[in-house]
Order: sequence, then structure tokens, then C-alpha cells
Amino acid sequence: MTATFSTNTASPLPLVLVGLLVAVFLSTEARRYQFFDFWRIRAHILEVYFYGPILRGEGPRTDNSWNQILANSYQNPGFHISWLEAAGRRIRRNYGWIFVIQATSYYCKLLIHPVPIPAIEDLWARASIGPVPGQVVLLAGLLFHSIWIIIAIVTLRSRRGADRERPPRPERDAVLELAQGKLPRPATP
Repeated sequence: MTATFSTNTASPLPLVLVGLLVAVFLSTEARRYQFFDFWRIRAHILEVYFYGPILRGEGPRTDNSWNQILANSYQNPGFHISWLEAAGRRIRRNYGWIFVIQATSYYCKLLIHPVPIPAIEDLWARASIGPVPGQVVLLAGLLFHSIWIIIAIVTLRSRRGADRERPPRPERDAVLELAQGKLPRPATP
């Protein structure tokens, strides 16, 4: 944005290139998120079926075959969400805002910088990139951002595990207190 708005003659092209660069980062981030989700689920299984029962003094349970399912997952690993679902989550959480800021800056540059456009023909002239007409550039930008919006909306319903019942939040966070060094008081008889 600094390069684009620095002078009256500065081109809006850096904002277009930034949009493409952000798309590359989103692609990489979606792949990274697939791995995060993969390991997060495995850690959660171990917490619920292994560490939890041990810490309660019950010993690990194996009667419900969780250990076999997890062992099979280690032998035949696979992602639990698709790249598209991961990209949709990242768009809704972070990248959507980045794309909104980038697109808004681009259109502001075209419409008002250095002076507001008096006619639609000036918009086409400002939007053109070399021999590519402004109408084609704006149509490509609209298509580019529409794709991300569609991915975010289509993957909204594919939130695996989001509908599970969550326990109510306690009034005091005993785990946080324990981490702060506040040991629980022994029960009085």
C-alpha cells in the first residue's frame, strides 16, 4: 500500500501482485492447517482415552477399540479435512480480512487517488495494466475474490466436530489455577 499510494503516478499494480502473493500464502497455510488438524485430533484422542483415565486412576481403557483405531491411523495416515475445507477455515479466520483490505485499497486507488474519477472511462483507464484493458483486469479481480468468497461459504457447513456437545464452562478454571501454582485445598472431613 505504501508503494501504491506514495505518489500521484504510482501504479495500483503492486496491490494486484500482493493479492496473488496472499493467495500463495493461503495455499501454503491451508496445507499446513491440514497437518495441524491431523495431529490435533490424534493428541485429543490420547488426552481423552489415555491420559484422562490414567490421571483419574482408572488406567487406560481399551474396551472401546480406540487404541486399534489410532494404531491403524498411524499405519495408514490420512488427512481428516480436505485442502478446500482447510482453505475455507483459514479464509474465514484470517485471510478473508487480508483480501478485503487488499481489494478495498485497490479500488480506492482506482476511484479516488490521486483525484476522484469523473467518468467511468477513467476507471477503465486507471485499471488497465499494460495492454490488458481495465474491464478485463477488474473482471479478473472480481473473479479472483469471488472464488475465495465461494470457498469460504461452501466449506462453512463442513465443520467436522463443531456440532459436538461441549461441557459447560466452570465458574473457576481449576487447571489455570494449578498452572499458576495455586494447589487445590484438601477436602475437609
